[in-house]
Amino acid sequence: MRPQDKFGQIKKDPMAGPNDPYNQITNAPQQGQEGFATFEVDSANRRNELLFSITTQVEETRGKLKQAELLVERLKQTLREYEEMYKTLTKGKGKEK
Repeated sequence: MRPQDKFGQIKKDPMAGPNDPYNQITNAPQQGQEGFATFEVDSANRRNELLFSITTQVEETRGKLKQAELLVERLKQTLREYEEMYKTLTKGKGKEK
């Protein structure tokens, strides 16, 4: 929360810029109800964009994880096959002696 001046008003942060939510809120009363409505719509749009981005990242990560799990299973199967080949070849070698 931003500090208040001696009249109870929230102080603006000149370094924050116009997109800072606190600066938008403090400017909103001067803009009237339309300013609040615009701020609310913009905030909702930004929230929806962020949710869409997060959802996309979750889906992509799940897909990559599934691919990695499938690769691990294929590698395990290949390893088992090589181990069986190794056992078979070493058993045959022992019988020749």
